[in-house]
Parts: sequence; structure tokens; C-alpha cells
Amino acid sequence: MSSFRFVLVCVFISLHSLTPIFAEGHWDNILPEKKENTDYFVFGENVNIREKTDLKSKVIKKLQPGDKVKVLQKTKSLLTQDKIKEYWYKIKTDKEEGYVWGSLLADYQFTVGKHTILARNLGPIREGIELKSVKDRKVISELKLAPGPVGNEAWGVVSYESVAFKPNPGTLFGLKHFVFSEIEYGYTNETIISIDQEGKLSGHFSWLAGSCDPPACAESWLVFPNQTLPADSKIKRKTYKGHPNTILEVSRNYDIEDESATEYYERHHIWNGRTFQEKRGD
Repeated sequence: MSSFRFVLVCVFISLHSLTPIFAEGHWDNILPEKKENTDYFVFGENVNIREKTDLKSKVIKKLQPGDKVKVLQKTKSLLTQDKIKEYWYKIKTDKEEGYVWGSLLADYQFTVGKHTILARNLGPIREGIELKSVKDRKVISELKLAPGPVGNEAWGVVSYESVAFKPNPGTLFGLKHFVFSEIEYGYTNETIISIDQEGKLSGHFSWLAGSCDPPACAESWLVFPNQTLPADSKIKRKTYKGHPNTILEVSRNYDIEDESATEYYERHHIWNGRTFQEKRGD
């Protein structure tokens, strides 16, 4: 039997009459807040920890990317810089306590090999994500994503095997992030990213595992080289086999009121040694 590995996310569907349609820009006043009594990593460089929530107040300590702090309390003070609006937070680092603007902290972080990956939500106006790979408190690489207005509800990371691709793209992972929507409150998007041994980040493509705008719904799967997505008669899915040097994205569009109205289509993300180029299939 062929070995297989694929991503499957079940789509939870509400009846059409119970599904709210959200107003355009309903996310405009939602800020990317940090949680109290939670550890965060510093995102900015030469970040000043201050005595008060004021850019002119005394500097207690200077921190670098990847330094860990603990958020103790969200203050009532807001600061807007470069169209990014966030609260000031009271934080603790080692034995010192002070205040820092929230946008100077990463909203999500994880480790890939010897590098720490930091992700910052740019808020509802800038509508983007900034990534940094950090080693020994130094920024090695930066990457910007533009998925739309992002929330902090569903950060996550998925690791993928990369040994089947020639030449090897390095470590391959999917960054999950929540994107606000007018049709539904929002959905979880995933962007495929690679990082090489030196820590350089490269963004490739985004995909959506499942979404629903009743009665129209969709779900998707990723099939890597040497893998097989088995047939499923219940949803009229045939067998899909992986292609060399390719991530095969299989998508199903269907009607929840008439599931006989089901269509499948493919997107082939072909590795050319630098990036995954998209080619659509039937």
C-alpha cells in the first residue's frame, strides 16, 4: 500500500438561515491584543522598556529580537505609529518591570532548528503579517505576507516533509493565521513557507483547507510527492497520487443543499528550485 500523508480539515457547516452576514470592515476596531500573564518574545530591535506609558519616559532596559518578556497587564494607553494601533503593556523581564508598546512584541513565535520565528500582526489597517527569523538576538531574515485583515485567534504551525523535493528547499512549514471575512466572521488561512540552513525565509503560496458561504462550500487537501490521497465514494472523490517535485492541491466545491452538485479541481505547485510555481489542472 502506498504511504500517504495529506492535510484534511473538516468543514463545520451552519444552516443558511443561521449564518450571519457580517458588515464590510467589521474588524476595523479589533486590535491585536496580548494576553495578560503570558510570555511573549520581543519583535523589534533596540526596544526600550520604559518607566511609564510615554515615549519620553525613562528607559529602564533595552531589549533585542527574541528576548522573552512576560505581559503582566494591559494598560488603557493606546499608541498609533505607521498606521498600527496597539495598547501599552506592563511587562516583566528578568527582575525589571516596565512598559512597552504592544506592537514591539511578537504575536506568535515558534522554533525551526536553531532559529526562532517571530510573527507580528500589523492590525486591521495595514492588513498584513511580518515575520522574522532570529538567532542569538540578531535578525537573520524578514518576510512580509499580505493575507488581508488578520486576527490573533488561530495562530499555528504545521511541519511538512521536504526531502522529496530536488533541490531541497530547506525546512518546509505552513503558518496558520486567522483572516477576517465579510461572509463569515473569519477563516483560518495557511501560508507555505521555507527556511534554509542560514535562516532565510521564503514565502510560497497560501491555501484554504475549508470554507462555507451556504449553500456553497469547499474543502481542500494537500498531496506531497510519493503520497496518495485515497478515493472516498461518499464525497465522490477519486484517488489522487502525488507528482514529482510538486505539492498537489485538491479542492472540492459542493452545495450543502444538493451534494450531488460536486466539482473537483487541482492546483499544482511545482518546485523550480527557487519557489513553487502554480499550474492549474482539471
